[in-house]
Amino acid sequence: MHLLERQQQLETLNRCFQEARAASGKLVLVAGEAGLGKSSLVERFVSEHRRDARTLWGACDGLATPRALAPVHEIAAQTSAVGVGVTYDDRSRGWLFRVILEELARPERVCLLVLEDLHWADEATLDFLRYIGRRIHRTSAVFIATYRNDELSANHPVRLALGDLTGDHVTRIRLQPLSPAAVEMLAKGSGRDPALLHQVTGGNPFFVREVLASPGERVPETVRDAVLSRLARCASATRELAELVSISPGKSEAWLLELVLGPRQAAIDEGGARGLLAVQTDSVCFRHELARLAVYNTIAPEPLRTMHERVLRALVEHGADLTRLVHHAKLADNAAVVLEYAPLAAKEAARLGAHREAAAHFSAALRHSASLAPAVQAELFENHAKECSVANQTREAITSAMAAATSWRQVGNIEAQSRVLSFLAQEYRTVGDKARADDCVATAITLLEAFPPSANLAVAYCARALLAVSRGWDREALDFGRRALAIAHECGDPAAESYALANIGAALLGAGDRAGYEPLERSLALALEHNLEQSAALAYRSLLFYAVLLHDFARAEELFRDGVAHCEKRGIFSHSAYMRAYYTPCELERGEWTEAARMATELLHSAEVTGVQQRVTILVTLALVRLRRADPGADELLDQAFELALPTGELNRIGRATAARAEQAWYRGDLDRVARETAIGLEHVRGHTAPWIHGELLFWQSRAHPGDSIAGGVAEPYRLMLAGEWREAADAWARIGMPYEQALALMDGPEEALREALAILDKLGAGPLAAIIRRRLRELGARSIPRGPHEATRANPFGITARELEVLQLVAQGCTNAQLARRLHRSPKTVDHHVSAILEKLGVRSRAEAVAAAFALGIVEVPSHAKTQRPS
Repeated sequence: MHLLERQQQLETLNRCFQEARAASGKLVLVAGEAGLGKSSLVERFVSEHRRDARTLWGACDGLATPRALAPVHEIAAQTSAVGVGVTYDDRSRGWLFRVILEELARPERVCLLVLEDLHWADEATLDFLRYIGRRIHRTSAVFIATYRNDELSANHPVRLALGDLTGDHVTRIRLQPLSPAAVEMLAKGSGRDPALLHQVTGGNPFFVREVLASPGERVPETVRDAVLSRLARCASATRELAELVSISPGKSEAWLLELVLGPRQAAIDEGGARGLLAVQTDSVCFRHELARLAVYNTIAPEPLRTMHERVLRALVEHGADLTRLVHHAKLADNAAVVLEYAPLAAKEAARLGAHREAAAHFSAALRHSASLAPAVQAELFENHAKECSVANQTREAITSAMAAATSWRQVGNIEAQSRVLSFLAQEYRTVGDKARADDCVATAITLLEAFPPSANLAVAYCARALLAVSRGWDREALDFGRRALAIAHECGDPAAESYALANIGAALLGAGDRAGYEPLERSLALALEHNLEQSAALAYRSLLFYAVLLHDFARAEELFRDGVAHCEKRGIFSHSAYMRAYYTPCELERGEWTEAARMATELLHSAEVTGVQQRVTILVTLALVRLRRADPGADELLDQAFELALPTGELNRIGRATAARAEQAWYRGDLDRVARETAIGLEHVRGHTAPWIHGELLFWQSRAHPGDSIAGGVAEPYRLMLAGEWREAADAWARIGMPYEQALALMDGPEEALREALAILDKLGAGPLAAIIRRRLRELGARSIPRGPHEATRANPFGITARELEVLQLVAQGCTNAQLARRLHRSPKTVDHHVSAILEKLGVRSRAEAVAAAFALGIVEVPSHAKTQRPS
């Protein structure tokens, strides 16, 4: 079949093939609405390379709750290392990922890996996409993933996963409908009016072909009409077969059709001959999902339920996959089968890291749980709450946990009730409900202290320690953390021991004592040793938070990379979302404002961010970027941050929000408000050891009331600033790597220091503070004051920042992204985002086009040595 208007896309795929042949693998993301020919394009490309490439093919299915890792197992079964004899339980998902990566890296022939219908992917399959997508450039493979972009909301997990995949090794192809000329070519000789055909179908290739295959002169108005018109010409046995095949997304096995309908070879043959069904050796499916849905939606509710019941009985008899059993049991409204198999499917999904799917299976069981014994129902609610928490569905987790606690109390199981209450305390803290968090912990401890020490009591003490840590009550946190550690050690519970160590380390680091790293690292090592995924995620999260808080940026970057990878590989999105949020101030403080704003903006629009602690951190980071650049929208963000932070009682959230609001007031010359904001923050810091936030608040207070601030109990750079030792303070900030704070310190120096600060601020794009310094220089009578970036780059109307300008200059010199990362001391991902931002701002598609545009516009000057030779 000839593909119309797809030659450019085929050429792109062939370029990727040639690069993969040179051991520079590519990820190709093919997007388009249903019916635009994504599969046809990929099939044509693969067919052209059958002789010189190996092919691995997998497809996500459209079950209401997708099977965890189903397409990955399908792909793995095609490799020599796995084979068809290996079951889901035989290998871990990490082993599967590595096996497939090793297959892709084999140098003798290019490998084509195809993953279709990514819009239906389960959580664990998206982890596979990330895992392979981030390593594909080190292979000899082309990884092609197709998806329907029109079905993905802004917060859809697939869209979030695709957003993480950037760089030169990623190619995006978006298919468009056919033009009127192409439709006319297809309609030639059909007797159809091509203009009307294009108008009705919108140029959708599948719809066009269905219309052309339908009888009569009238043009069907919808895909459904066209498909049903074709079906109407079939025999009744074929129509019955088509209806049965339509109720199962994906393929229907030959044995299943025979068990339900009896022998139907003639019907299968007719369905294939009519172009309605795709017939394979051992299965039958519709040629396109749109056709399946057209048939499925014509079946009346009661016959549909009966058909699902018949299929369900056949699948149970055959010992089919748990997820398929649950899918048909739900649609057959068979409560007994749902209750039997949904919890088992949930546990399997959780084991594979598909926690959203696990929560969905438990939810299906709960809808039929009214007749269950209270203890069984309580266990279902508790398991659902845990999976919702891991999947970052906090409100749903709270609802189910409350129901579980009530049920456990009714059956008199104090241990279980207390266990759930300790869990609830953390969920309530996540949404900023301080009072309920405190009440849950207090009740759990009271109940458990009436019995001999247990692992559950250790967990309750840990929950109490965590609440104390977050509010700066370091002594209480250490006390309960140490109590928890002793009990956990006595009980031999490594999970509780890891939790206790994490809280002890957090209490020490929160007070500025770097000795706290040691118990936190022990917590992480213990969790990894015992394969405690949640405990390891918590340890990573705590280590990252305090590395950022203490401005230990090198450690923070490593922890962020390793921690997020750990969570994403296992589908633990509640912790990975926290880590992303915590990392935004790290980028801000290092002067990577564009990256900080990008991350914060993405997170604010992400369904992953549900916790108040996360949102406060993100809101303040984005507000400070906007404030320091004079971009609009900072006021609203800071108001939201303050309103969310205050009820938590947590000094880091409140301190950060009030310090930012004080900085905002200082820019506007409102010194009374500076004093009010810092007073609110300092009130929450009082009595606690929080040297960094304490120092920041005292610094801004000193801007309103010079000489009033007392420099005790603050971090060294702030102590130096408050003592008037501006040069020493600036040097201290420079050693840490915080350029904006370095400029703030230099502001208190003479003309030379002001000029030094101005150079830093112009590079950052910090217009408001740079304007204040220029005014001071003029007041001092300084001459030859450097012009600001807005004046110096009038030829740059594209909003390219100083950092992006530096990147663009290096790109013009021929630097690759890897070389840029080394030169700028930044991660490859950060460099990828800078390059992507430059391309978007200049409105170009490649690095070469960006360099040409920059030279033409005068944004980048041609180096003298480059005017006669190409950069090497």
